[in-house]
Amino acid sequence: MARPPRSLGIAAFSTVAALCVLAGCTPAPGGGSPTGGVAGTTSTGGSGGETDPSGNGGDGSGAGASGSGDTGGSTGPGGTTGAAGDTTGAGGTVSTGGAGASGGVAGGNAGSGGMGGTTSSRGGTSGLAGTTGSAGTVGIAGTTGRGGAGGTGVAYQGPCDVLASGCAEAFGMVRAMTLKYTGPLFQIGLAKDKTKLLDIGQTADHKADMSTWSAFCSGNTANCVVSKIYAQIHKGPNDLVPGVFKTPWNPDCSAGGFTCAGKFTIESSTGLPMVTTDSPQEYSLSGDAFATGINGGSKAMGIMYHGKPIANQVYCCGVIGLTHKYNAEDVFGTDFMVALAYGWKDANGCCIAVNCGASNKYCVGAEEEENNDLYDYGTSPLENAVVVTQFDPTPNAVITYLNGKQVLMKSPPKAKINAGTAIHLGGGGDLSQPDPVRMREALFTNNVMTASEVTAIQSNIAAFFPTLKY
Repeated sequence: MARPPRSLGIAAFSTVAALCVLAGCTPAPGGGSPTGGVAGTTSTGGSGGETDPSGNGGDGSGAGASGSGDTGGSTGPGGTTGAAGDTTGAGGTVSTGGAGASGGVAGGNAGSGGMGGTTSSRGGTSGLAGTTGSAGTVGIAGTTGRGGAGGTGVAYQGPCDVLASGCAEAFGMVRAMTLKYTGPLFQIGLAKDKTKLLDIGQTADHKADMSTWSAFCSGNTANCVVSKIYAQIHKGPNDLVPGVFKTPWNPDCSAGGFTCAGKFTIESSTGLPMVTTDSPQEYSLSGDAFATGINGGSKAMGIMYHGKPIANQVYCCGVIGLTHKYNAEDVFGTDFMVALAYGWKDANGCCIAVNCGASNKYCVGAEEEENNDLYDYGTSPLENAVVVTQFDPTPNAVITYLNGKQVLMKSPPKAKINAGTAIHLGGGGDLSQPDPVRMREALFTNNVMTASEVTAIQSNIAAFFPTLKY
């Protein structure tokens, strides 16, 4: 994009994520019956099968009948023995990660003795005392349940896990984008010493481990930059690193190292990291290579970007997407990037690569190398944006969703889509005039996501970031 450079503002934000712990249930005592309680049944719900409580044994029978007439009352029978307590509560059925089931409670209470028969008015013998009901047997402990068969203990799901075909590639500063990825999320480096590097891994609940950065950065994020964002599907060849190129219209990142590395930022509202870029900061694959395993050209492709729109900053190009290489000729349709922009002209009054409908409007859509399909959403920036932009070759259409709602379907697109597979973050196809980026996560697909899949991604994000507004 041949455009004059300009300075851009800086903003930073952050997030706190919360997790819940599943608790087991304590059996309550059961009610007695003359024949003893029924066996405790086993529920198959979430956190360990819950055992229904055993019933207590029954009371002894009532008093013996009174003697009648001159012959004297017959002996009243003793109270019958209380039946044994319930059988053992079975353990919970097997699932993943539930708490152990409680053992069966102790057997039934002893039956109470029958009352003696009363004396007749004419000398009847006393009724014998009722015999004592025997104690119920002790219930044996239930075996350990491992969670209800289809209930609780649900496995972690990242955005890629809610897509039927998964992701072609994914990047997450905050968490694993799929349960299958167990490696580090990103790497930070000391701004003043490019030889000092630290990988930020995952906690047991798959979010960024924030326990190590402070000692490395001497307690101040400003001392560190993001030196790498790990690809979670094709780790290695698709990792994003700071640009090291001198583009035709700048920036000049050719000094290498961390010259064009974005700031390491922690959002105050979440306590979780994001990558923050402002000119001249930008990312690409090492050597600006084409990506592994991602569709380009005119095939089906989708991109999801989750971040913050930047207020009142007019800038060039898309925030992340598939592009030609930085030194290739600008041709309409050789970019296919998520556009998240403001305004329609730069500070010098010149045209820019992404033009919203008015100078005070915010817009989203597809940046297609200076010939774009965009939707204006208002005059104020959203607090947070989940943008899904995709190309469907069957109807030859560009489709865009903003925070789960479809806002654009354009057929045919303004440009004939023939995208390269260089991945650029914070800069367009030629990496000139880098865009300001506040990114938490992004993903690419080799197919068109359905409306229900977009909804599932939105729900997944909202559940993981409960303190953020969308």
